[in-house]
Amino acid sequence: MRLRRQRGMRLLRSVRSGSGRGPGALTPSARTAITGRSTARVTGRFTVRVGAALAAVAAVALAGCAVPRAVGQPSGSIGTTAPATRADARPVSGPRQRAEADAAAILASFAVPSGATRVAAAPPADNGALKTAIQIPGTPDLVDEAGWWLAPGKPRQMLAWEAKHVPHRYSFEGTASVTGPAGAGSIWSDMFSLPQVTGVLDSRELVVEVVQDGANTAIRVDAQVTWQPVVPASEKVPAAAKAVTISMSLGLNQRGKKPPKPVTITNPARVSELKALINSLPLTQPGTFHCPVELGDNIVLTFRARPAGPALAVATDILSGCGGIDLTIGGKSQPELAGASGTRILGIAGLHWKIPAY
Repeated sequence: MRLRRQRGMRLLRSVRSGSGRGPGALTPSARTAITGRSTARVTGRFTVRVGAALAAVAAVALAGCAVPRAVGQPSGSIGTTAPATRADARPVSGPRQRAEADAAAILASFAVPSGATRVAAAPPADNGALKTAIQIPGTPDLVDEAGWWLAPGKPRQMLAWEAKHVPHRYSFEGTASVTGPAGAGSIWSDMFSLPQVTGVLDSRELVVEVVQDGANTAIRVDAQVTWQPVVPASEKVPAAAKAVTISMSLGLNQRGKKPPKPVTITNPARVSELKALINSLPLTQPGTFHCPVELGDNIVLTFRARPAGPALAVATDILSGCGGIDLTIGGKSQPELAGASGTRILGIAGLHWKIPAY
């Protein structure tokens, strides 16, 4: 089993479940963590913060999915929602600026419950439980805008109200509850999401967390947006590459079968398309999780200026495990890229090889 760096939810002071790509990927399994609250119940696609010192068990199940977003109203408004606005309508200059603009619009889209008053910092309820977010995406490429409110009523009533009034562009992403030791309150949270912006923003979420605060409910709202890291300009197959040799490696699952003989392609259109494919791939996302076993099945593309020349770039498409592209440029290893489909590579090359099954 190989550990692969991948975007996920931060494990510090949290329980994470699941594996796979993207902030929301998980499997319906349970994990145990050493945390600061006695029990935690989680539903949906996220990481749950549960404190700092006691054992907790997080039971995880997939929650309903749908997808949407918008803009709310000023502090103290009485249960009404302002017209929705599109966060992606603001002109911005780069992925981080786009993430900041989206996060501001997501936080503004929180539908403020009746009688709620905005406060400047986390209320002291439950020993400051709302000082940190219940989920934190495990990537440095993150904007997290937070706001706090106090509202009359019970926490679960607040969440039920929000679920009915959240702008329709949002999808319900999941719910979580954390039950503390004797004398401590319970924390509840709902998560809502917006679609990715392909190649720019890979997660956009509205997280609403509530806890009892005397006769009121303390509310923390987080607008969390992560952006796609930019592939370095140096991590490109050189323009000088005019030929590509394609070979296949077969792993332990193939019971001694021999791979097809390598093929060298010099057709300019096909070489250009293969270069463009590799050069268009995003970086593999950060965040560690367990991958299935890599069995050694690979497709290797060796780019050269001429068929018999030295390798300018070598792209190894990993066909098992979590996939990915291991890339070297001029013999120097580059950051891993998200995997290209082996079938797509073979299709561009005009080869009819069979992709290994496992």
